[in-house]
Amino acid sequence: MKTDFRLKYPLWMMAFIALLGVFAYGINSPSTKRVNTSSNQSVIVEIGAFEGLLIFGAMVVYLVLITIFFSQVKKHNKEKPNQKISLLSIRPLEYLEQDEGMTHITRVAVQKVYTYYTWALPVFTTIIIIMPLSRLVIIFGILAIAFIQYLIYYLEVRKHFKEEAE
Repeated sequence: MKTDFRLKYPLWMMAFIALLGVFAYGINSPSTKRVNTSSNQSVIVEIGAFEGLLIFGAMVVYLVLITIFFSQVKKHNKEKPNQKISLLSIRPLEYLEQDEGMTHITRVAVQKVYTYYTWALPVFTTIIIIMPLSRLVIIFGILAIAFIQYLIYYLEVRKHFKEEAE
């Protein structure tokens, strides 16, 4: 069970979220100038070398990771035809419910994530309402909430598997 791809799925999602944060930083960092004259109206967007490198690098790493991710899903589906993963499924891949033990582990992990969301979303919303934050900070906040969700889930499931191994 330790080699089950679905146990590593939260790590994949955390990697994609982190890359999305790098990409968001690169996209939101350019300076914008509006030129309005009587004969010309234009917008000039300047992306520095560092930001351009971040955007390009994040896209390349994302494409590499997504290729590896799809190959891992394909490998999992080939090795475990009775536990196939559908990437188009509405049901989250984290739900591990082969037997009662796995159902219990999933339930406990999901409860912790739900508890986290009942506090994180109102607190984050209150901070956004009270403080004048930039769009990038709000995006980072949303990504941090999503990242922590997967981290809580992963740590809880991993804790149960470590106990099971001992």
